[in-house]
Formats: sequence, structure tokens, C-alpha cells
Amino acid sequence: MSKIFNNQNQNFLYLDTKHNDTILRQSIAKINVNVKSDLTKDVTESTKKEGKNPTPREVLTDYLESTSVHGLQYFGKTNIEVGVLGKILWAFTILTCFVCLSLMLMQFLRRYNENPTNTYIQTFDAPIFRAPFPAVTICPSIPIPLKKRLAILENSILPENVSRELALEMLNYGHLITHPYMNKEFKQMDKLKEFLDANKWSVARFVKTLINCEDMFELCWWSTERIDCTKSIKHSYSSYGLCCSFNYLLENYVGSQKGQPKPKPLSSADFGLWSGLKLVFNKEMFMITQDDMRSSTRVVNSNGMVVLIHHRMDYPGLNTNMYTLQVNHKLEIAIKPELIQKPAGLQHRNKEKQLVPVCIAEDQNTLEYFSVYRYSNCYANCRVKAMIQLCGCLPFIYDNIAEFYNISRCEIEHLPCIQRNTKLIGIVKDIQNENFTCSCRTPCENMNYDNSPNLISLTKASLPNTTDKGTAIKVYMYSQTFQMLLTLSAADETYLLASVGGIFSLFLGCSFLSVVEIVYFVYLYCRAIFAHKRHEVQTDHTTNEIFVNGRRRVY
Repeated sequence: MSKIFNNQNQNFLYLDTKHNDTILRQSIAKINVNVKSDLTKDVTESTKKEGKNPTPREVLTDYLESTSVHGLQYFGKTNIEVGVLGKILWAFTILTCFVCLSLMLMQFLRRYNENPTNTYIQTFDAPIFRAPFPAVTICPSIPIPLKKRLAILENSILPENVSRELALEMLNYGHLITHPYMNKEFKQMDKLKEFLDANKWSVARFVKTLINCEDMFELCWWSTERIDCTKSIKHSYSSYGLCCSFNYLLENYVGSQKGQPKPKPLSSADFGLWSGLKLVFNKEMFMITQDDMRSSTRVVNSNGMVVLIHHRMDYPGLNTNMYTLQVNHKLEIAIKPELIQKPAGLQHRNKEKQLVPVCIAEDQNTLEYFSVYRYSNCYANCRVKAMIQLCGCLPFIYDNIAEFYNISRCEIEHLPCIQRNTKLIGIVKDIQNENFTCSCRTPCENMNYDNSPNLISLTKASLPNTTDKGTAIKVYMYSQTFQMLLTLSAADETYLLASVGGIFSLFLGCSFLSVVEIVYFVYLYCRAIFAHKRHEVQTDHTTNEIFVNGRRRVY
């Protein structure tokens, strides 16, 4: 019985063990449920304690609903049902506005780069006495009269290889055949060299022997008053040879310190035909035969006087307006001055996309051989450098520069080098090549002289104090006033900001604050992304810790 009881007891204990296992599993399940509930509760409570971080989508939605860019607000109106077609149309509208904005902005910037300055008329009625009177340079391009040639020949030494007839011919066209820009080379250049060497003449002295300003003029007037021609008209050099100039001051400043104060300019208080400068040429200057005139045209394409009107500080070069005064005629030139002022430091982009100054200030002279910066002087400076580079010397038209800077002079033996390279040396515009570069800008304060010439036949009634045959010139101010122009930047910082802001406001309805909003939105959006990722990492870490702690409490 005991055995049976023991068996029953064992059986009872066996059944009781299964029951206990079931109860244990149910208890563990309840504990796990409670642990998960506690975990969720703890995480939620910890999140509430820390404060909820906005998601990137919430930041974007908030920006679209409150932005000042009107076109973007409709993307944030989630409570408005517009449908797929409405969203497509609105997105296409915004894209079109962006394209139009880009095109207009590019066009505005292109126009600004192409036309960086605007010129405005400051005044029409500036008094004429405020405009400096121009310099008048006269260069003879006619044969030398026979009387003067004979006088020179009588006082000169004639070499054995040079005949009297050849000497008279060389004296007749000596100032023309020694011209550095002569296209036709004189065939008897070796005989001319022998003639000059026998008399110990340089080219400059030889030309001065042929041309004498004291003998060129018979009468001179300035502002209706008779003046001494010998004191008012001086020898000068130009690209057209040895000349005679009135009111020309540049040669007095060769080699002087740059930026040196200039003398008070000569001005005319009157205007009209009876004012200004009047010159009557000596009739003996034009006592030449028709054969000489025809022969001179084979040497130079001119048969009169070359008249140049230029600024008193301008080198009378190839960039200067030239007029021809014929025999027995009167040349009247009306001057219309125009002052153009530009601010120093103004720049623009050239064809090579480089920033270059629009003008050159007076204290920023970069010329090597001229102490005064002028537009004509800049190209003359380039011609000087080209002559030195190609031939190693300077012709007599730059005699003052050669003397001061100790540069070799191009005498007769070197003159053909200058004449052969006329196309390379005659620089009148900007050039750039492998061996030479020339780039010139106008001065920031530039006085231009617009000329109106009038060539009329000279009669005895027009100049009663002269003989029948003669030649005269009048240079006068056309009006009692002149205009002053002011060149300014087409768009300064304020104009650029206003124009660009207007374009953005026209197509997108935004302002400067909209840019600040976009920057601030990008900052908030990036911060929301990082905060969201950090929150997910912290949540996963907290969940794992709670699960581990819960299991430890159970076991």
C-alpha cells in the first residue's frame, strides 16, 4: 500500500510540477508586459521632460506657411485641396518665374559690363573764358622758295660729289625727305649725307636752317590786338616735322617732374570772327613755281601748310586733327570746346576680361618720356618706344626727348630704318602683340576741341593791309559758352542693389528679409535633422537599457 501510495504520491508530484511551470510562464509573461509598459511610459515621460524636437518636415511646413516669398506659401497650405493638376500648374509657374528672373538678371549684368559708364551733361552754358584756348601748330609742306635756297647755298660748303643742281634740289625738299613717316625713300640719301657732313649739320639743324618761324609770318593778332610774331610763335616738333606753334607748352615740360603745376592757361573772353588768333603769312613763303609744286606732290601728298589744332599740353602727333591751308586762301577754324570729367578710380573690363581704369588721373602718369599725361601723348610715347625697339634711335621730331634722356638720334644713315618701319611705328590706336603692347586711356579731365574749318579765297578786301597774293588763318571760339560733361558709373552699389532687388520682387515677390529667412530656414532645417537623428539614437539606447534592467529584476 505504501508502495502504491508512494507511486500515487510521485504521480501527484509530477502533475503538480507541470502546473507550477504553467504558472511560472504566465508570471514571466505578465512581468514582460509590465516591463514594456514601464519602458514606454518612461520613454514618453523622458521625452516630455526633455521637450519635443520638431522634425525636418515640420520645419519645412512651417517655413512654407510663414515665408515672405509669396510664391512658396501655397506649397505649405495643406488644408487646401488643389489636386494634382493644380500642383503641377503652380510648380510650372514658379519654375517659369525663376527662369525669367535668371534671364533678366543675366541681361542686366551683361549690359552693365558692356556699358559701365554713363555721360551726363553738367551744363550747356559754361562761360567761354573758362575753356583754355587751344594750341595752333603750323607745319610747312611746300617747297622752300628759291631765294632762300640760294642764300643757304651761298653760305654752305658744297662737296665734290654733289652738284649745285642736286644741292638746290635737296634744299628744296630737305624738310620733306628727312620726314620720319615718309613713304617714299630719297634715292640720293648718300649724297645728302655727304652734304650734311661737309657742313657739320645734324638732321635737326639742317631742317631748322630751311624753316625759320621768324620769316614765316607777316602779321599776327590776338583778341583784335597786334602782337609780335617772333615772341608769340616758337619752333616746335610734331609728327609732321619741324613746325611753328602758338600757345604750345609741352616742350617746356620735357624731363620735368611729373605732377608739376602748370601755368595759367591762355583763354579768350571774346568769340566770333573778330576774336582769337589771326595770322597772315609772309608772301615770300609762297613764291614758288608751278614746277616746284608739281614736284613736291611726288614727295608728299600736300601742297600747302599743315594746320594742327590741339591741347596746349598735347604732342601734335598722328592723333591730332589736321587741316591743309592752300596758297592764296584763308582758313577759318571755329573752335567748340568740350570738357569731359570722370572720377578717378573708375574701372571697366576690357575684351580680355581684365579690369582696367576708364581714365588716368593727372597724378597717375605712367608715361616714360612725357611728364604730362594726355591721350595724344600716350600714343606718342608708344611710338617713341617702338622706334627705340626697332631702330635703336629717335628721329629729329623727338629731338628734345633724345637730348634729355640721352637717346641716340637717327641721323641720315639711320633714317631709312624709321621710314621702312612706318607701319609698325605709326601707332594711333591700342595694339597688342608678342613684341609690343600699347594701351591708352583718356585723362580724367579731358578738354576736347571740336573744329569747324572753312577755307575761302583770300581777297584784298578781307585783309586790307596785305598784298594781293597771300595766305591767312583765323582760329576763334565759336560761341560764348561751352558744355561740360560728367561721366559716372552706370550702376553704383546702391543702384545695383535696388535693381537686383526689384527683379527678385517682380518675379518672386521677395525682399532682403526673404534672404535672411532662407538662411535661417536652412539653419533650422539642418538642426532639426541632426536633432532627430540624435533623438532616435538616444531612444534606442534607453530602450535597450530598460529591457536589460527589467530582465535583471525578473531573474
